[in-house]
Amino acid sequence: MRPASLLALDPQPALEWQLLLELRLPRLLAAASAGALLASAGCAVQARFRNPLAEPGLIGINSGAALAAALALSLGAGLYGVAVAGFAGGLAALLLVRLLGDDKDGNRLILSGLAVSTLLGSLLTLLITMLPDGSLRVVTFWLMGSFASAEWPLALALAVSAPLVWLALFSHWRFLNALQLGESAAFHLGFSVRGQEWRIVLLAALAAGLVVSGCGMIGFVGLMAPHLARQLLGSDSRRLLAASPLLGAWLTVSADWLARSLLAPAELPVGVITSLLGAPFFLWLLRRQGPRHA
Repeated sequence: MRPASLLALDPQPALEWQLLLELRLPRLLAAASAGALLASAGCAVQARFRNPLAEPGLIGINSGAALAAALALSLGAGLYGVAVAGFAGGLAALLLVRLLGDDKDGNRLILSGLAVSTLLGSLLTLLITMLPDGSLRVVTFWLMGSFASAEWPLALALAVSAPLVWLALFSHWRFLNALQLGESAAFHLGFSVRGQEWRIVLLAALAAGLVVSGCGMIGFVGLMAPHLARQLLGSDSRRLLAASPLLGAWLTVSADWLARSLLAPAELPVGVITSLLGAPFFLWLLRRQGPRHA
C-alpha cells in the first residue's frame, strides 16, 4: 500500500456525518419532542375531563390549531407566528367544545369535540381550495403530518418546549388526582379548582398547538400513550405524567420510522401511520368504556 493512500481522506464518513447532523438528528429530536408534548397534553386532558377517551385531536384542539396555523402559514408567517396562531386556534376550539359539551357527561364532551373537529375541518378544506398553487402545496403537505422537513430551529423549539410544558403540568399532579373525585371534592381538599383547570387547559392547548404548527396533524398519540401508561402503572397522575411523555416519544419515533420504511424510498405521512394505529385503538377503547358511560 502506498503511503499516500494511507493519508487519503475518504469523503464517505464526512457525508454520513453531515447527513446525521443535518437530517437524522433534528428529525429524531423533533419526533420525540412532539410525541412527548402530545402525550403530556393527552394525559392532562384525560385527567381534567375525567374521561379516558379525551385527547387533543378528539376534542377539537388539533383541528383548531390546524385551521389557525394553516391560515398563518398561507399568509407567509414564520415559525413563531404559526406557533402562536396554532396555540390560539387550539385554545379557541377547546373553549367552544367546553361550551357545547358537559364536563360531567363524557360522551357528550367527545361528541361535541367530534362535531367541532368536523366543522373546523370543513373550514380548513374551504381555506385550502382558495389558496394559490404555491401555498396549496405547502399547506397540504404540512397538514398530513410529517417530520421530513424538520430542521434544527423546529427541533430545538420543540425540545425546549416539551420539558417546560411537562414540568408545568407535572406540578399539578396532586390536583389532577383530587379531581378524579370530582370538582367539589377537589375544592374541599383546598385546591383552587377554576384557576388550576384553566392553567391545565392552556398548557394542553399550547402543547398541541406547538406540535400541529410545526409538524402538522399527528393524531391519537395523546390518546394511546396515556392509556398505555395507565395499563402499566395505574391511574395515579404522578406516574401517568411521568410515563406518558416517554411512551408518546416512543410512539412518534416508531411511527416516523415506519413512515420512512414501509414504502421506501417513498415516504408516508406520519399522521397516516398514527391514525391507522390510533383509530382502531380508539374504537376498542370506546367499546370497552361504553357500558360504564351509558
